[in-house]
Amino acid sequence: MTIAKREHKNERIKREKDPLDVLGDLERYAREGFGAISEDDLNVRLRWYGLYTQRPQEDGFFMLRVKITNGTLAARQLETLGRISQRYGRNTGDVTTRQGIQFHYIRIEDAPAIFRELAEVGITTSGACGDITRNVTGCPVAGLAADELIDGEPTAWDIHNHFLDNREFSNLPRKFKITVSGCSSYCTGHEINDIGLVGVRRPDGEVAYDLWVGGGLGSKEHFAERLGVHIRPDEAVEVSSHIAAIFRDHGNRESRHKARLKFILIDWGAQKFRAELETRLGRRLTDGDTPDMPVTADRAHVGIFPQKTPGLFYVGAATKRGVLNGDQMIAVADLARQYGDGTIRLTPTQNLIFLNVPERNCLPLAEALRTLDLHVEASAFRTGTLACTGRQFCKLAVVETKSRAADIIEHLEAALPEFTVPLRISVTGCPNSCAHYQVCDIGLVGDVLQSPQGKRDAFRVFLGGHLGNGHTFGRELDVKIPVEEAKHYVERVVRTYLDHRNGVGESFQNFIARHDVAALNVF
Repeated sequence: MTIAKREHKNERIKREKDPLDVLGDLERYAREGFGAISEDDLNVRLRWYGLYTQRPQEDGFFMLRVKITNGTLAARQLETLGRISQRYGRNTGDVTTRQGIQFHYIRIEDAPAIFRELAEVGITTSGACGDITRNVTGCPVAGLAADELIDGEPTAWDIHNHFLDNREFSNLPRKFKITVSGCSSYCTGHEINDIGLVGVRRPDGEVAYDLWVGGGLGSKEHFAERLGVHIRPDEAVEVSSHIAAIFRDHGNRESRHKARLKFILIDWGAQKFRAELETRLGRRLTDGDTPDMPVTADRAHVGIFPQKTPGLFYVGAATKRGVLNGDQMIAVADLARQYGDGTIRLTPTQNLIFLNVPERNCLPLAEALRTLDLHVEASAFRTGTLACTGRQFCKLAVVETKSRAADIIEHLEAALPEFTVPLRISVTGCPNSCAHYQVCDIGLVGDVLQSPQGKRDAFRVFLGGHLGNGHTFGRELDVKIPVEEAKHYVERVVRTYLDHRNGVGESFQNFIARHDVAALNVF
């Protein structure tokens, strides 16, 4: 007897109506209000346009995620985002680790007007959430850095345009993330994306992309696997499309927990996956060696750096835990016009970069940004701390994160003002890892601690995660730290590193790697 596979309820919802079709219902929902939204649209389909109910759902507000391909914004676009924040989102705004913008307190009544305002400046939310290709990320200094291997932004845009509103791929088993990196620091985290295209110079001098597939974090983390091939830029869209089709056709649709592309790679292995990809392409791909990738926590591009064009610089400024409110957005847009060419890029580290700034304008721009609490000469703690949305708005988060991350940054800046070693700290509200706790030097993830006084908010601790050569996930310790003590705990870990490292040249990653978990538990 054949036993029928059990379909997850989301699969029924997607099959009955393509989630991209929910856009046609928004005007009616805006007229009739939150209570008129069907359960299937509310809980599933609206996510395809970036609308996600926020905590508490009963209040009827949404988080709204906006896609910014390669993180690139013109001043007019950022100004529009700032006005939307002020008018519709109570002046809220966050830079996400996928180089997008997220608002809070959005009402369904305002959604059509917001979408019209975004469309007027060429911005979309289509595919910002849901089981679809998410925002295509890329190097925020693409086309600028003198040491880059390839300007990946055109490739990122080509891929974005191929998948945008493409109904062949609007019902994937789960979310699908693509990144393109051509810079020497490989700053976009290709190791943790479903598709990672990494710039490489071949022995014959040709510049191509090294192809990585099947990365992802969440509760079952898995690094992307190299397929051992190099692809030309003009092959990137075709190859990405076929990889997405393999995921669409073979991904798990019974269990949401096993529905990411990484599980196909785990089951098949890279060799079988490559064979299937080449069968669909109808040709063999070009074999290629692994590029050398530095092990560094400093992928933030914060500071003042010369561009390829003599006399021009890019200026990177650090936010505090990813917050960029509407007032700041409008002010930043004005500064981009005044001191640069009016272009800003958001980064995967939740920071921002000004492009094409003449040398004479660099220091005045840095000073103007400082008055907005955006720092060009930023501490390692401010530059390297990531924070997810947290319990204030996210229904999945166990603890608050943004305020805790701010406490950690401010405490460490005061306690260790001379510390300059690149360091990545993640403050994450739940195991879904929106702030990448498994691949940060110090990863804090929300949990509950049982105490004689009852349940307390706490963090589980992961140490030693990093990307680059020898990439590894952080090791979980046998400790839980009450959230209010987290800043003191992180200070203690950093001081232990400073006191016991093998010379000033030993990185934090190497220091942690030479200790076992038993030793790390007593830090």
